[in-house]
Amino acid sequence: MKVEVLYFEGCPNHAPALQLAREVVSELGLDATVEEVEVKTPEDVVERRFLGSPTVLVDGVDIEPRARERTDFAFACRTYDGRGVPPRELIAGALQGGGPGKAGCCSSPDASPDTGGARVEGRGMRFAAVGSVLSAVVASACCWLPFALLAFGASAAGVSASFEKARPVFLVAAFGLLGLGFYLSYFRREACAPGSSCAVPNPKLRRLNRGMLWVATAFVLAFALFPSYAGYLLAQNAPPAAVDGSAQSPAVTLGIKGMSCEACSVHIQKGLSEVPGVRSASVDYEKAQARVSVDPASAPSRDALVKAVERAGYEVTEVTETR
Repeated sequence: MKVEVLYFEGCPNHAPALQLAREVVSELGLDATVEEVEVKTPEDVVERRFLGSPTVLVDGVDIEPRARERTDFAFACRTYDGRGVPPRELIAGALQGGGPGKAGCCSSPDASPDTGGARVEGRGMRFAAVGSVLSAVVASACCWLPFALLAFGASAAGVSASFEKARPVFLVAAFGLLGLGFYLSYFRREACAPGSSCAVPNPKLRRLNRGMLWVATAFVLAFALFPSYAGYLLAQNAPPAAVDGSAQSPAVTLGIKGMSCEACSVHIQKGLSEVPGVRSASVDYEKAQARVSVDPASAPSRDALVKAVERAGYEVTEVTETR
């Protein structure tokens, strides 16, 4: 006689079921081997007629009489009259050739695993991961979108300021969705109705979903913090900062409106440095000012400097000259 305890790693009750089966075999004094068999693939599920973990077979036949006609095979956590381990009498009856195992003891032939919770969990995690990344991308658009628009020749005027206003909303959405994803993945537990098989995600799929969630977390943090470090990254390719104006090198100070992060200052500095007659330029994000050192022999007009700032997508509030 051969007794098999079928299980998969997504459910915890196979170990006590295995121990119980060995105890019953010993008590009855039977010459039987008791083995634990892990179900790993969908093919194994069908081939072994796996109705959930744990499933106990005696010579290949389910110990629960009415379950023998069922075909709702699945990766699931199986219950017996509301418990995760089959009753001792059910195992003993099967080992003795029928015994007390009566139809309807633990489940009905048309009972099927509730896969709704598993689907909700998987879809919920994927929605949370993708949604949080998209929200974080939009939240940091105040810094990267003006560059993208200008790269394609489109106007970036007012874009940075507009997205800066919406940034807190999208950040809350991004981290809220991440929280939802972690709740669904690590904390949410489906209630299993007595006498039913409760489906759970395939362990490999669950690991994949959780891995995707952690990758999404890294992307969200990278985009959420982008305004903090973008200026340092862009500054590596920026032109030299301006020196103070003197009699030999006049300076123009521009008040600028619309900057939302350090990356904006680097962008404006680059645009001002490309104006003919400008020796160098520097932009102070905290003071919302740009200071331009010009060549006295061919100094650019105020309009040229203002237009350079406006092309970058920002507004000049005042212009002052020092000599």
